[in-house]
Amino acid sequence: MASDFTRLMKQDFGDLEAAARAWTKVSEDMDGYAARHRTRVTGPLYASWKGDDADAALFYLEDVETRFGVVRTEAMTIGTVLETTRFWMEQAQTDLRNAVSRAEENGYAVDDDGVLTDAQSAALPHNDPDAQELARGRGSLRVELQDRIDQALQDARKAGADGVRALSSLDATVTDRFNDDAAAESAHDVTDAMKAVGLQGPQIPDDPKAAAEWWKVLSPEDRARYETLYPAQIGATDGLPSDVRDSANRLALEQELNDAEFGGPEDFRDISNDERNKRIQNLHVLKDRLDRGDGAPPGKELYLLNYKSAHDGQAVIAMGNPDTAAHTAVLVPGTNTTMDSVDGQLGRIGKLQNSADKWSDGQPVSTIMWLGYDAPEASGGDLNTSVLNKGRAEDGAPDLRHFVEGTRAAQGDRHGHITVIGHSYGSTTVGAAAAGGHGLGADDIVVVGSPGMTVDHASDLNMDPSHVWVGAASDDPIIDDFSDLTLGDNPAEEPFGGRNFEVDTHGHSGYWDDGSDSLDNQGRIIAGVPPAEVPKNDNDIPLFPG
Repeated sequence: MASDFTRLMKQDFGDLEAAARAWTKVSEDMDGYAARHRTRVTGPLYASWKGDDADAALFYLEDVETRFGVVRTEAMTIGTVLETTRFWMEQAQTDLRNAVSRAEENGYAVDDDGVLTDAQSAALPHNDPDAQELARGRGSLRVELQDRIDQALQDARKAGADGVRALSSLDATVTDRFNDDAAAESAHDVTDAMKAVGLQGPQIPDDPKAAAEWWKVLSPEDRARYETLYPAQIGATDGLPSDVRDSANRLALEQELNDAEFGGPEDFRDISNDERNKRIQNLHVLKDRLDRGDGAPPGKELYLLNYKSAHDGQAVIAMGNPDTAAHTAVLVPGTNTTMDSVDGQLGRIGKLQNSADKWSDGQPVSTIMWLGYDAPEASGGDLNTSVLNKGRAEDGAPDLRHFVEGTRAAQGDRHGHITVIGHSYGSTTVGAAAAGGHGLGADDIVVVGSPGMTVDHASDLNMDPSHVWVGAASDDPIIDDFSDLTLGDNPAEEPFGGRNFEVDTHGHSGYWDDGSDSLDNQGRIIAGVPPAEVPKNDNDIPLFPG
């Protein structure tokens, strides 16, 4: 039987490299199959098939998609382990061959076990001081080269053992149809396997522009690997392509939901059962709404750009791809918006998109619901202090700025038109974001039903006040009761300095009523078309009806 030395000297790692590529290809294929299954099977069925039979069938089909995700993750893990093992084995082989080559150049003999002998030193006269000095020098070199050979063999053995340990951490989760926590197990398997081979997660720059450049220079193999093995980290990174973030976030959501429902208590030791159940509910609400959006017509596809399951839940969802849109609107909702509000907020951005489409001259429009902050709560008619102060808005402002910057970065060199819309307390968050840092970076800002934007003048928003648009219903109770108090001056009144567009709807939530001027004017602004403005008197004060 050949020794480790002999095998490593002669080893051809082509088969290992091919196997790594093959497993990676399996992973990439699974990703494609899952996407096609969502858009061509489950998505259309959600839209057309109702009842108990439909629920049972869709439950089974969703499990099939989960299995696609598990195979995607496990296959990519195997491919990564094989590739990493091959790299370190080849490195060890290179070190070994270099040491042997140098030994032979210096006249040492290397046997089949990698042991060096020095016939030249043995032949030198023992009573000649110069000869013995030469022998000592050759002896020191022999020890050095022997250490290099031994270290190379040790490195190769470690690489092999690490690879075996990593592959052994993978369970047969796919073939066991009774394994309810397959997605969660695959996520844990990745952690164990990557730890075994000494790999860490991607080191992503925090700056969105730098993150976009980082992604751009990665090889396709590395992109696929990071997206599959570190989906939560990739999905949360502003500046990366929207389709990448969507794919990664859907995988992360599936794994988190599976873990929350079926994982052991050690996975949730830091939260209560009530919080765990709340997370499960939030994840189901989000997943179910995304499932119902699968198979949407072109331009209406949903992209999950970020989410958090904790507490009230957060979600950032685009309708249409903002990376390729000529016009993009970001809607920031206000008080009492939770994960349970996702369906209603998607309805609003759908109406905004339809309205903007009428004025965009055929150019693509994307609209985004940005529930990326902890919106304040008000229940049963009672207001808590979070609604009456700027704290939640100021806490969410840096993240909103970061997101808008990331939207720009993902668009690349093309400058799409970006409008940020704030409703209710969402307008306070938009104001805090625009007033802080270097501004919000939007082309236009729209606020409707605003109790205040944290500032007293549009000129304090780090942008041309002529691109700050205000919509105010004459009977909006939030404007009537809360503006000019703790959140800043009423943006709809002088001397705030914005531009008021015509609103023909009533109350605090009518700004998106079908067929209304309120909705039409927001669509115009999104598409870069001037809206119908509220006329002013001789003192430049808006003349609101009523």
